[in-house]
This record gives sequence, C-alpha cells and structure tokens, in this order.
Amino acid sequence: MFEILITGGKVVDGTGAPWRYADVGITDGQIAAIGQLQSIGASQQIDARNKVVCPGFIDIHSHADITLLADQWTDLRLLQGITTEVVGQDGLAYAPLNAQGLDAWRRYLIALNGDFANVTWDWTSAHELLQRYVHRAANVVYLIPHGAVRTTVMGWDARAATESELRVMQELVRRELEQGAGGISTGLTYIPCAHATTEEMIALCEPVARAGGILSIHLRSYGAKLLDAIDEAIEIGRRSGVAVQLSHLRVADPSNWGLAYAMLERIDRARARGIDVTFDLYPYTVGCTALFVLLPPWAQSGGPDAMLARLNDSEMQQRMSDEMKSWNLDWSAYILSNAPHTALGDWEGFSVTSAAHALGMQPTEFVVQLVRATELNATMIAAGGSEADNEVLFRHPTCMVCSDGVMVGGQPHPRGYGAFPRVISQYVKNHPVLRLEEAIFKMTGLTASRLNLRERGILRDGFAADIVVFDPDTIADGATFKASRTPPRGVEWVLVNGRVAVANGAYRGSQAGAALKPLLYA
Repeated sequence: MFEILITGGKVVDGTGAPWRYADVGITDGQIAAIGQLQSIGASQQIDARNKVVCPGFIDIHSHADITLLADQWTDLRLLQGITTEVVGQDGLAYAPLNAQGLDAWRRYLIALNGDFANVTWDWTSAHELLQRYVHRAANVVYLIPHGAVRTTVMGWDARAATESELRVMQELVRRELEQGAGGISTGLTYIPCAHATTEEMIALCEPVARAGGILSIHLRSYGAKLLDAIDEAIEIGRRSGVAVQLSHLRVADPSNWGLAYAMLERIDRARARGIDVTFDLYPYTVGCTALFVLLPPWAQSGGPDAMLARLNDSEMQQRMSDEMKSWNLDWSAYILSNAPHTALGDWEGFSVTSAAHALGMQPTEFVVQLVRATELNATMIAAGGSEADNEVLFRHPTCMVCSDGVMVGGQPHPRGYGAFPRVISQYVKNHPVLRLEEAIFKMTGLTASRLNLRERGILRDGFAADIVVFDPDTIADGATFKASRTPPRGVEWVLVNGRVAVANGAYRGSQAGAALKPLLYA
C-alpha cells in the first residue's frame, strides 16, 4: 500500500524521453513504483487524468536565500512547481563569514534579499547555514559565494590577492565544500568579486574541480565585452578543470542583439575541446539588480559603511553624478522595483528619468540620492534584452532554466514568481521552440545532473518524490510587471520529499524541504 498514488497522468520523467501514461506510487518520501498501479491501495489518491506528472522544478539560479528562511512568498515559489532552490549566487551571499562580516553583508545585500525580523543572523559557515534550511518550504543547494570568501580573507580591499591570500582562500573553499556546499559562485561585475583577476578565479576553482562541484559565474560583462567575458569563463574552466555554469546568459543590450549564435559557437567550441561549459536563462528580456550597481565602481568599493560615507559626502556625490553623466545611458530604461519611502518620496514603478524630472533633478543625481536615502535598499528593472536571442539560447541542449528571482520590494521583477510556468506557456505553447519533454528536462533532470544531485530531478523508482502535477492546457505565469506577485496558473499539485505542499492549486504549507549536499569527492 502506498502513502500517495498519482493516477492516470501523462508522466514526463525528466530525462527528455517521450511522455507515457502511468501511475506513480509514493512511500516514505520516495517514488516506490511507476506503472499501472491502480490495483494497489493508497492512503491518498491524486487524480491526474489529462494532467502532466513530472519531477519538481530545480531553480539553478535562485535568490531565495533569506526569503526561504523567513518563509516569505514561499507559496508563490511552490505554486510554480519549484521544489529545489540553488542559493548563494553571484558571489553575493552569507557564508563563510564571521559575525562582523555577516552584519556587513546583511546590510550590503538588503536590496536583493531583504532583512526579516524572524531570521536570526548568527551562522558562520556553510554547514551552519545549511542546517537552517532543514524543514523549510523547499530543498536547498548552497554555493560558496566568492565575495564572502574574499572579504573573510582580504576585507573589502580593491586589489588583486597575494599568493598567500590565495592559499588561505583555497583552503576556506575546500573546507566549505566538505561541509556540504555544491560549488562556488562569483559575480564579476559586483564588488568585491570584480576586483578578482582571472588567475584568482582559476585558483579558487581548483578545489571545486577536485570535489566535482560547479562554478556558477555571473560574467564580467553582459554588454560590449560579452564575448570576451564568455572567453574568460571558458579559460577558467580550461585551466582549473571546474564545470562552468554561465549564469543567466541573456543578451542584455540592444547593441548585442543577434549575438546568441556567436555566444553558442564559443560554448560549443569549448565543449568540443573537453571543457565542461553549460548555462542557464530566465524567460524574460529584462533584468533586475540593486540600484547601486549604477554608481561608479570606485563608489561601490569598501563595503556598506564606506559606500554610505561617500554617499553622504556632497563632493563625492557630485563626483559620482558627473562621472555617470559621461556614460550616456538611457535612464528611462531603468524602472525602480524596490524603493522604500524616504524624504525623496515614493518612486516604485517609476523610471529613473521620470522620478528625477519630477524632483527637478538630473537622473544621475537622483540615482545617487536615492541610493543614499534608502541606505542601499533600492532595486531596478533594466530593459534591453532580445526575445529572438532568448529563443535561440533556450533551444541549445546545454541551456537550463532559472528564475534569478529578486523577491523583495514593492514591485519586484515577475521572474521570481512566474519563470517556470512561463517557460512552458511561452516556449512550448505560444511560440513553440521546445517540446514539452525538452522544457521539463531543462528544469529537472539536466539541472540535477549538473548539480551532482543523486536521486533527484527524474521520476524513477527509489528517487525522491519531488513531483509536480500541472494542467498542460492552462499552465502559465500570472505575474506581470504591474502585479508581480500574481500566482501562476495550472500547477495543481506539488510534493516536496513526498509531502503535499500544493493541493488542487492551493498552497497548503510546507516544511518538508531538505538541505541537499551534492555528491562530491566521489
């Protein structure tokens, strides 16, 4: 007798194989059997006729680090079918750190991850942080953030690492991998990661390669030097031996439209040489990040205290604004998605240009003043991507699906709340560039394999019962840029480790998540 029996559905097993009609029996958090099972009893039966039954979706690039600990908006993540979150991304996260470092990073990343009263900020290592993710709403894989490693050893210094510092950082990475991290992440446009040389990244990835982990890399450029940035990531993989995951590999600027084929040519050429390079992407043409990244790099250096000291200095403010004017950016392309009320007013949903003009300011002056007034707690949505390039990229066999979701703020980017259903509605149904089985493979089995997750991402006897049941006719994202926390449609049942989290399209709550430790050192 099964605890749960899912009957009559079209089983898409996460391998890319064609769907088949089958029942799925679940006991003790695992898939006990797949086949014609209706003659076997079950404590609970789920009718999946005319529905798709597939593995739970794995978000390979998630920013649910703190919202998951705070149990904020986890319903909208599970209603997408996301059962595993891969956090610690872009080199910007919270372990390993001492108490002083943790407080600095908490303030530095408030715009991206929020700050919630019900989270106790007292961990120091990957092991301690992973323990916090046990019995949360979803499973978690943790990547070691390069920025945290760097500040632990070097502080926020804007310089290259010395050989002795590299050795200390390598040992710290090795220790965190042994404690359960699944690899390392970096964000080479973000301070302090941007101070790292290619040689530093190669050195830090060597212990990751020996452990069988991945490098999740936010490239050094997604603009004019995008192809050079891909080449750098490939070189890191070639010389260190690490498996390279290019993060959210979208064409982010109109000057690069049509570049997808050249990007993929570099990836294919590297793979033909035996360099393990893959990538992920979200199904939108606009991005989202902290507003302070628009400041000159020197203004961002030194950590939150140094940044705020400069922002509160009138001469420094003018210097920042003058330098930003020389960049000739289209400030109307930046929309404020998180901008808490300050003396400047309420500007969520406004473009930088319109808000600045309303206040009688230049756009560059407004950016400086808003970052100062919110104490770094402002985010923006940035336009410029290409749907045609997205379609080319999604077709590639090494492309996986991510949300890259920044969940906090009054009007966050909808990708955090609709990315996975949107892939099916957009690229399987509305503009069919993928078969259903291909799309699900990119969200499940391919991702699990990339992360070295044993017994996840595939519907198979003995594998973990992370399962989604959805209506293929109605599944779609509901989140928009005007109403970004609108739930998706069509996801009817979600199981996390064999426990029902979503039933008949309604979130029931979940505390079944596990801290997943990828198979390393095999």
